[in-house]
Amino acid sequence: MLARKPEIALAVFAPFLSFSLGGCLSNEYVIPQAELARLAQLPPEQRGQRVHVVQELGDRHAEALDATQPPPPPPDYDQGAYPPPEGYPEGYVEGGPHVGVGVMIAPPLPLPPGPPLPGHGLRAPAGPRGVPAGPMGRAAPAPRAAPSGGKAPGKLGSGGGKDDLVVLLVVVAVLATVGMVATEGARYDGHVAMYPWQSVHLRDGNGQEREVPLAQITPADAASAREAVVMDDEGWGLQHLGRRPLDRKGFAFKMDVGAFHSSSYALDGDGTGLDVQFGYFPHHRLGLLGTWAFAGGSDAAGDSFRRNRLAFEAQVFPLSVWRLHLGGFGHAGIQYADDTVGGARDGTALGGGLILEVGLTARLALSLRADYTSAKIRPDGGWQAAQMFTAGVAIY
Repeated sequence: MLARKPEIALAVFAPFLSFSLGGCLSNEYVIPQAELARLAQLPPEQRGQRVHVVQELGDRHAEALDATQPPPPPPDYDQGAYPPPEGYPEGYVEGGPHVGVGVMIAPPLPLPPGPPLPGHGLRAPAGPRGVPAGPMGRAAPAPRAAPSGGKAPGKLGSGGGKDDLVVLLVVVAVLATVGMVATEGARYDGHVAMYPWQSVHLRDGNGQEREVPLAQITPADAASAREAVVMDDEGWGLQHLGRRPLDRKGFAFKMDVGAFHSSSYALDGDGTGLDVQFGYFPHHRLGLLGTWAFAGGSDAAGDSFRRNRLAFEAQVFPLSVWRLHLGGFGHAGIQYADDTVGGARDGTALGGGLILEVGLTARLALSLRADYTSAKIRPDGGWQAAQMFTAGVAIY
């Protein structure tokens, strides 16, 4: 029954598109577990020089602090204001320049705060955090006679519900893409510089949270923390040092649009093609995605046609040079066809091709695809080939 109801199969894909709509960029940044363990092994004064963080999605409590002012004096250990961190050198004497982040020489700054940021310092808090501000083609002519052994042809567009669903899915796909580019593709995943006494919110497996200065985090703290979070609207802020290169590992959402072409007696025509994909990359170079591919246009006689394909696709990216990533893909699934030659029908579809991605951020890339697909949808039961050349975005 499902094979004769492509609209049902397409509807199954809709939740994946809806899931892809992004949220807002948060003021919270997560320090990955491996990074937290690395920082806990460093001398306290060096911990804020370069920290890998990943921005969260959610509500923003306040605007990010502008890290343009020098940090405050270090805690006064001699007066007992703070317990000294593990490894704090006894009898430390101030003086001498220190090398900051990057290649600049910073002015003197006593430890444990560590070297100041390149070119400028960090701003001290001015007080408590503020309150958050805030149908295809024209009607077909009379049906042509079907080839010997073929199915009786049907009129394209006889099912208005199918066309409405396709339009709905296209709209959802476009909205999902815009939302993901504005959030998931834009959120910061890279390195920051921060004051070593910036508070880190450590959350354990029981949901308990405590604030510990970065300079005082111990290896035991790092091992027991389920999540470590720093915020750009408290303390002395965070200075972005640069995003990481493109990293595909994790969930992926892709959409691309372009040209569709088929040249055979069953369908000689051109039109527009669309690919929407949602899946997972267990490795930076290898992923598996669910795919909805749609194409529609007019044949040589001016009659409308449409193609819908649902498939699983494997992608691999073995070559990378600078921001360019060249890969290949293969897919297998089912294709639904509707045209004046063969009417509505479906059959197995196999294909593959090449893909080129241009990395923009750690989570966003431009994508170019060349796809060749052969589907068993000819009216006489044979295979029919078609090509799609598309461009779009990939969000990881």
